[in-house]
Amino acid sequence: MIKKFRRRLIAMTTGFVTVILIVAFLAIFLTTYLRVQSDNFEKLNQAEELKITGGKVHFDDSEEEALQIDRIVPGGGVYFNMLVDKAGRPIMIDSAIKLSKKDYNKAAKIAWKNQEGGVTRFGNRDWQYVVAPAIASLNYDEEDKNIGEEDETYLIRFLDVTDSKKSLKNLAMTLLIVGIGLLIFFYLVIIYFANRAMKPLEEAWHTQKQFIANASHELKTPLSIISTNVGVLYSSKEDTIEEQIKWLDNISRGTKRMTGLINKLLTIAKTDNMFEPLNFTKVRVDRLLEEALNNYQEKFDSKQVIVKQELFNITAKTDEVLLIQLFEIFIDNACKYTNDGGTFEVKMEESGRKCIIRFKNTGAGIAGEDLPKVFERFYRTNEVRQKYEGSYGLGLSIAQNIVEQLNGKISLTSKVNEETEFVLHLILKRE
Repeated sequence: MIKKFRRRLIAMTTGFVTVILIVAFLAIFLTTYLRVQSDNFEKLNQAEELKITGGKVHFDDSEEEALQIDRIVPGGGVYFNMLVDKAGRPIMIDSAIKLSKKDYNKAAKIAWKNQEGGVTRFGNRDWQYVVAPAIASLNYDEEDKNIGEEDETYLIRFLDVTDSKKSLKNLAMTLLIVGIGLLIFFYLVIIYFANRAMKPLEEAWHTQKQFIANASHELKTPLSIISTNVGVLYSSKEDTIEEQIKWLDNISRGTKRMTGLINKLLTIAKTDNMFEPLNFTKVRVDRLLEEALNNYQEKFDSKQVIVKQELFNITAKTDEVLLIQLFEIFIDNACKYTNDGGTFEVKMEESGRKCIIRFKNTGAGIAGEDLPKVFERFYRTNEVRQKYEGSYGLGLSIAQNIVEQLNGKISLTSKVNEETEFVLHLILKRE
């Protein structure tokens, strides 16, 4: 499921980036294309006034004559004009470039055939042209070769667009290469950040699966005890309750264990709900801790544990319910794991805005390899599994969750067969 979600996330993000790149590069290309077309259109349709002083040019091996004028108009680009009669025959050529008679005639025929304009190629160049009616009055031959304003004439202008087409082609190729490069780059970046973003989700998914497996295993044990002992009761219906009391005791212990585990699971569900707002009220932190210690005093006395307190007055705004629950978890742990005749110390310290609370008890301690795992759900050392029936491995996980909600942190140190110390660093809103 996680892999499928990762692939979908990468595919969707890559698709989104691809669309953005395509739209951006298309916008760049279209903007450039329209600008070039606009410039070409402006050059093709610019108005000119030409004063002709006369002269004749004969094409090689031809009886036709056409007046040719060699001139350069700054800013007009590379172009030439042709004045043709109503049959499309060239009358005058206004050009600053050298083309053969064949190319001029070919240009005239192509333009005359398609008078709506377009692009053609000759002389190894691309030419865009327009055809428009013209008013001309020429007297370039004394032997009755006159063109008057009443004669039907047309002006054909050819503009060299080879370089502009090449620049657009180069731009398209550049955008394509850059786009592919950027797409590959963004794809790798997306994979990197998708993997980083998915890592907490994978860990949460793995933790949830492990949690369900562990919870199922923990629930299976008391249910198996209850089911087995109920089966024994059914097989000996003639016996009295007194004779079957040990089976009932087993059922009762299994029921209590399952009830305790379910209560712990409900606590986890509640503390995991980060959307539920905390209820901050004005409380005496030292009094809450003192009351929690008093509730366990009888259990400490039964094990002859010496309890040492070093508390001082702190009034702060915090969630009273969560704080009591947090204190009880550490005190209950100390009550379970402090050795008979040992000591349990509770000490409060003040450091700026922080309230530091230390819970230190003597006992078997925790091995170094187990220290990083004690806050994991359902984690218990082999010794705890064997010696402490009422331990579920959930208390410290709940405590860590509570401390995180209260914007604090927990540290742990322990020495095997000596002592264990939990240190709470809580940031409190002082009154």
